[in-house]
Amino acid sequence: MRVRMGSSWGRWTGVVAAIALVLPLILAFHWGQLGWRDRHYNYPSRPDGYTQLVNRFGQPCNSAAKAIAMAWRADDNGQTYTVRFHKKLGGYPTEMISNKGGTSTNLDNDVYGHIQNEHLQPYVDHGIYGYACRLKRNGSTYSTHAFGVAIDVSSAEEYMGKCSSSVNSHHAHIWQNHNWYWGLAFCDPMHFQYVTGY
Repeated sequence: MRVRMGSSWGRWTGVVAAIALVLPLILAFHWGQLGWRDRHYNYPSRPDGYTQLVNRFGQPCNSAAKAIAMAWRADDNGQTYTVRFHKKLGGYPTEMISNKGGTSTNLDNDVYGHIQNEHLQPYVDHGIYGYACRLKRNGSTYSTHAFGVAIDVSSAEEYMGKCSSSVNSHHAHIWQNHNWYWGLAFCDPMHFQYVTGY
């Protein structure tokens, strides 16, 4: 009897170990299995400074800056945010994204798709914002949000003035690998922008 119980226990341990090994692999590829691919299609080069920003994306608050919209659900409270951004950063048709009149797959397919595919969505908390025709806080020049090249995520937790990151650090590498600059460098860990030097 004792031998049979040990044998049964050994089998269950083996099954549990196999599930523990295989399950993360199955989950890790579910977004890809739905058809998502990292396209890297037609990315604009990332500008540096105001002149390059305007030359590449136009004047602030123009119609192209808010041309693309996507829904992004915050994991912590379940609220869905509509994020608007420049058409050069997304909207090209892919397996997962219908054509929205954009010219790139950068944000709504590639960055967002990577976060989904790597199961990092729990690390995107509420407070998700994109385009806003406004000046920089306490400044006299336009915010990168006014150009449609900035996204704030997890802003409730990753507030401006915080010089560390507890949430966005889990997926910041994805943004950076797709040409985005992380605002943690200037103590704004919620903020990702597709420009440097401005």
